[in-house]
Amino acid sequence: MDIRTKLVFAQVSVALVSMLALGFAMFGRVEVALYDSTRDHLEGLAEFKVESLEQVLGGWHDRISLVASRTQLRLSLDGFIRTGSPVELERMERILDDAVSASPLFRALTVRDVDGNVLLEVTSPEGLAEEAATATVRGSAEITKTGGAQTRYEGVTFRVGSPPTVTFSAPLILDGVTLGYVYGIMATDEIVSLTGNTQGLGETGEAMVVVRDANGGLRTLHRVRNALGFDEERLEGTGDFNDDELAEQDAEVFAGLELGTDGPALRSLAGEEPQLVEGLLDYRGQIVMAATRFFPETNWGIVVKVDRTEQRMPTEAVRSESLLLAVTLAAFAILFGTLLGYRFAQPIHILAETAGKIGSGQLDARSGLDLEDEVGLLARTFDQMAGALEEQVALLSEFRRFFDVSLDMMCIASVDGYFKKVNPAFVRELGWPEDELLRRPFIEMVHPDDVASTIAEVEKLAGGSPTIRFENRYLCLDGSFKTLHWNAFPEEESGRLYAIARVRRPKGSDAF
Repeated sequence: MDIRTKLVFAQVSVALVSMLALGFAMFGRVEVALYDSTRDHLEGLAEFKVESLEQVLGGWHDRISLVASRTQLRLSLDGFIRTGSPVELERMERILDDAVSASPLFRALTVRDVDGNVLLEVTSPEGLAEEAATATVRGSAEITKTGGAQTRYEGVTFRVGSPPTVTFSAPLILDGVTLGYVYGIMATDEIVSLTGNTQGLGETGEAMVVVRDANGGLRTLHRVRNALGFDEERLEGTGDFNDDELAEQDAEVFAGLELGTDGPALRSLAGEEPQLVEGLLDYRGQIVMAATRFFPETNWGIVVKVDRTEQRMPTEAVRSESLLLAVTLAAFAILFGTLLGYRFAQPIHILAETAGKIGSGQLDARSGLDLEDEVGLLARTFDQMAGALEEQVALLSEFRRFFDVSLDMMCIASVDGYFKKVNPAFVRELGWPEDELLRRPFIEMVHPDDVASTIAEVEKLAGGSPTIRFENRYLCLDGSFKTLHWNAFPEEESGRLYAIARVRRPKGSDAF
């Protein structure tokens, strides 16, 4: 690969990496911002739904309390209990009829004695229609006696083909004595209105109020936005409607929808603190992001959720736009990099060729470039360095020849006690191979009687003082010892010792 290609690749790579880093940083921030916005939005909607549900339940409490506060109702109940008079029963019926007629909230009002026996029941026309349409009771909360003077939530009743109803009770007390209880079966129209408002929840978002039925299953108290096309079994027998007609004419089919193992609904009924959950599957098998709340007064759960795919749509849009921008910038980077590559490639190519020649041993090679830019400065500096290198190599070659042919024993040692380099004279005089001399601490080859003086001399060298005419004996490979005369000079910065030694010859010897 030539220098031009490498330069183009380098420039394009730097540009792409920079763009990718910037893109990831921006995308990460956008993703976090969008996530936080969705989270805050869902949390805000959940709080709003909780407040609205509190108002609805408060209204239901007030309605049943108002019925229970009717003096004539309590007096007539007392008279009926004491005398069994049908006249008193008729008076109670008229009072309940008036209450049912005055409020579309009531589907039915029932009076029971303290033992739970039904004494009287009045049903609205809507309630009668629902009863007529009822095939089975799909699940109902247990009706229990009410203690004290407070209204009480009794449970939810689910019917096939009609919306669920909610039952509240209130005690009928006269002169401090509890005579019986009035039970109000309430329509869930207000909850339908509360959850049916999906403003701010996009195309897939839902707000749900969920409860457990008598069998422990999860159900909604209202029709569900995304139920069309989901609960096909419950659509059987509803007629040949399109989606809009079905939503308008037969939406009650979906009231009390069975949610199966809906993850957010389960979380909302766990009695935990308000939380945001994500990555859970809802009743359709879709991954959702949801804010859940628990309503302890009735043990209901509130879920405000949106599909993860829709929640991530703005993020994916930003990703796509970022990718398109990155591709466009990459094309410009490739074009610009190619032009720069051709512009700067030739002088750099010449420098590379010159460096190759020097590396192969042609030390007199020079680039000869004379440009006025940074590349020219680099070329001139390179040529100067090549000249200096040529001189240093020549000097090194001369030193090497001098080091190798010297009859004197020359070495480079260190204050750590090892030879770093020895010349052939060392091998010739002592008989040890070069690798053995470099491997062993040199003090091991010193005559035992000379070890102390040698160590002292090395310590003096380590302190920076040169050695002049120091004498000690060295062990030869054949087991004999030779007396050496040393001159040594230390280099304090590196801890190296540069030394020359000569063997003391017997007098009359013709050796050098």
